[in-house]
Amino acid sequence: MANKNELRLSTEGLEGLMQKLARLEHAAARATVEQALQKVAEKVNADTVAALDKENLPAKGKYSAGTTARSVNTDMTVRWEGMTAWIPVGFDFNLPGAGGYLISGTPKMQPVYQLRKMYRQKAYMREINRMLWEELFNHINEAMEG
Repeated sequence: MANKNELRLSTEGLEGLMQKLARLEHAAARATVEQALQKVAEKVNADTVAALDKENLPAKGKYSAGTTARSVNTDMTVRWEGMTAWIPVGFDFNLPGAGGYLISGTPKMQPVYQLRKMYRQKAYMREINRMLWEELFNHINEAMEG
């Protein structure tokens, strides 16, 4: 089963711009995209772990054995599909843990507010998207100045 939580960044719109940036090699452009994705993915994963504080969990974490926290992705490998780069974030649903239930809730359990806010509301993802593009353009500017 594939992980449903991931950040994706399509670089198709930047392809023409990247071709115009003669001083920026193709390998450097790919590395720039990968660095931006990795930095933002680290933030998402850190926010996910922070939301798993026992005070936020159902029954104040009384039934938590720590498997959900251990199921947060630590793989920072960027994968490419054509001109789209992606990196897994959040919970790895192939590992044991209740990550999905903590995000969506169950009939007997409310979702963890911080996780629901991160993964189901648009404001957090807009902020992550803004950070991603800011990182990308900062790396490009640094490469162009160097």
